[in-house]
Amino acid sequence: MKLPFASGALLAALALACQAARPVPAPVPPSAPEKAPAPVHANRDPHGPPEVAGYIQSLLAPDRVERFQVPLVLDKLDPAPDALIGDLGCGPGIFSLAFAKRCPAGVVFASDIEPAQLDVLNTRAAQAGLANIVPVLASLDDPHFPAGRLNLVFVADTYHHLENRVEYMRRLAGALAPGGRVVLIDYKPGPLAHGPPPEHKLAAGVMQQEMQQAGYVLLESFDTHPDQDFQVWRPQTPWEKEQH
Repeated sequence: MKLPFASGALLAALALACQAARPVPAPVPPSAPEKAPAPVHANRDPHGPPEVAGYIQSLLAPDRVERFQVPLVLDKLDPAPDALIGDLGCGPGIFSLAFAKRCPAGVVFASDIEPAQLDVLNTRAAQAGLANIVPVLASLDDPHFPAGRLNLVFVADTYHHLENRVEYMRRLAGALAPGGRVVLIDYKPGPLAHGPPPEHKLAAGVMQQEMQQAGYVLLESFDTHPDQDFQVWRPQTPWEKEQH
């Protein structure tokens, strides 16, 4: 009668041994925290709003485009049909497209530091059937225009965004062909109904002083825009530089 008991004890011992031999399961690490939503596309322009898509839409707002008086600006500048034009800080191409239509035998080099701006420009140019616009990705200190080729460099609402403006404009003169011009349209100082707040704009006289320091001569100044200065400059001649 002891055999069944011994067999039961033996089985119990074997079961305990099997349990002891089992590996202890590794502790389950805590679940990784959920990833934060992808950040909003950061604007490569350090002076521009961080949310690029909304910024581009604001640049294309019909009332803003109307305030630029694009046809009037082109009439005042009167570029040749085959002009080579650099649009510095072109954004989504308000003026790039207008110049390309006005100069069908010319080329517009549309330069911007933000790739998303150039993407929108490309789309709008294709929709308009314009093949004479060359998008150019700028860096902070260089628009990457071709050297010595441009008849006109156009800078609208961008001058106050530039870093080290005097040095930047000195280098920019190297992109101009003989007789080339630099056109600046930038917001007037002080509080205005439209445009950036006063602290984001240049003080009165700063743009003119910097352009003179960079070696330019004012050709024309048009009093056509209530909120913006509209000026045309050319580089000093070697003789003029000697006089200074």
